[in-house]
Amino acid sequence: MFKQTEQLKLDTQKAIDTAMELVTASIHSVEKLTHIQLETSRQIMEETSKAVKNLSGVTDSKELINRVNEIATQAVEKNLASARDVYDVVNEVKSKLSQVTEENMQTLQQAAFNSVDEVAKYNPSGAQVASESLKSWINGTNQTIAAVNKAVSQVSEFTASNLSAATSATVSAIKKIKLNKV
Repeated sequence: MFKQTEQLKLDTQKAIDTAMELVTASIHSVEKLTHIQLETSRQIMEETSKAVKNLSGVTDSKELINRVNEIATQAVEKNLASARDVYDVVNEVKSKLSQVTEENMQTLQQAAFNSVDEVAKYNPSGAQVASESLKSWINGTNQTIAAVNKAVSQVSEFTASNLSAATSATVSAIKKIKLNKV
């Protein structure tokens, strides 16, 4: 009885620690996203004000088009940079959640093994079949989780690669348009 109470206490503390870890990670990600949003908003206001002042003195239509193109290019580049920053924060949180999930799965599996072993002490004849079935099921689950994690990792890498390629292509296209207008 004492052993079970002690184990319950340890499991409860681990659950509390895990919850705190997730709450802390969530708060940090919200702080980062809020910072990105505020910084982007501040830059937009500054650049809009600067652009209006800059454009107000232009009298030549060709010069006006060139300046508008330059402003648009800078805006797209900054928006893409902000999107990359948001992607990085989201990816960081995803990694943390995956790590915590994996750790908790291992703890649950070990608890299941321990429970089966405890039951086996009281009913050795029937417990062997149940123990082997449970272990087989857990191994199958582990293989499935590993396959899902691998797929998620590949999707994440694919997304990062496409984001980088899209950023480069967009900036190049804007620069080409800008050069063709001049």
